[in-house]
Amino acid sequence: MTAPRPTGNQILAATVDQCTMVAVLGAATFRLAPSFRQATQAARLAGSALIVIDMAACTTLDSTFMGSLASLGLAGQQPDGTPTVLINLSSHLHGLLRGLGVDRILKIYPAHSLPNGLGDLAPFVDNLQPIESLPQAPQDMAILMYDAHETLTRVEPENMQRFQNVLTFLRQEAGLPSPPSAAPPANGESHAAS
Repeated sequence: MTAPRPTGNQILAATVDQCTMVAVLGAATFRLAPSFRQATQAARLAGSALIVIDMAACTTLDSTFMGSLASLGLAGQQPDGTPTVLINLSSHLHGLLRGLGVDRILKIYPAHSLPNGLGDLAPFVDNLQPIESLPQAPQDMAILMYDAHETLTRVEPENMQRFQNVLTFLRQEAGLPSPPSAAPPANGESHAAS
């Protein structure tokens, strides 16, 4: 696919014949996560049979965006879920996803490789439109980021250690209650996890 020229960091989307393409332009960070979530939720609500995430013009990924991708991958594994594939993924971005285990729950296609049945991408490219989400309240943004990082810990248990402090901070920012397992032992002693 010849990706649209990036005009900064942006999410574009188009639906053609019950398939939705979401193009990620520039740096895929927490700032793009609300637009990305809006585009993929709209695809599912519209009854898309497949969501194709085009990463050709994506330059980097942060953990929030990778958690958003992981959420899509997990949702696609459910009986009523919409399958999601990533196309045009560079080896750099693939390495970032592999580092957090996200590559195990998404079908990934490198440049010039497409899923069976997905041939001509021109109708998608010709119809891509920018997705602009409404400004997010700080608490809503903290909840989105918390959910993304919590998803990463479900994908790969080792991510809990990586993101434990981030999750604690985001939980406080979002005003979420502490999970029962996070409470310190009553006698002040720490117990090893079994």
